[in-house]
Amino acid sequence: MTLRQVGGAIGIALLGSLLASAYRDRLDVTGLPSGAADTAGESVVAAHVVADRAGTADLVASANSAYVHGMGVTMLVCGVAALVAALLAAAFLPGGVRGSRPSAPDPSAPDLAAPAADARQ
Repeated sequence: MTLRQVGGAIGIALLGSLLASAYRDRLDVTGLPSGAADTAGESVVAAHVVADRAGTADLVASANSAYVHGMGVTMLVCGVAALVAALLAAAFLPGGVRGSRPSAPDPSAPDLAAPAADARQ
């Protein structure tokens, strides 16, 4: 349980960092002062506030596009991780060979589902 919780927290932190990095890399802040550009790079909401104060609609469009791009990258990484996890689970979890039919019961083996003959007497 602890490993699952720690893994989940680390996974969320890594995916959040990936999203933030992809957002900042794609955001177009040309023409803005460095302080405003840094603020716009913090989040989409901050970029909208900076765009509203600076009166530039291009920053709003860039922020929206950058966020969608970042989410696309993050979802792609999540999908690849899920696929790898599914393949590892299929390869290493017990459960028999897929597509194999259960073997016919051995006629000489005792039937454990039937009540014992001694119990009726």
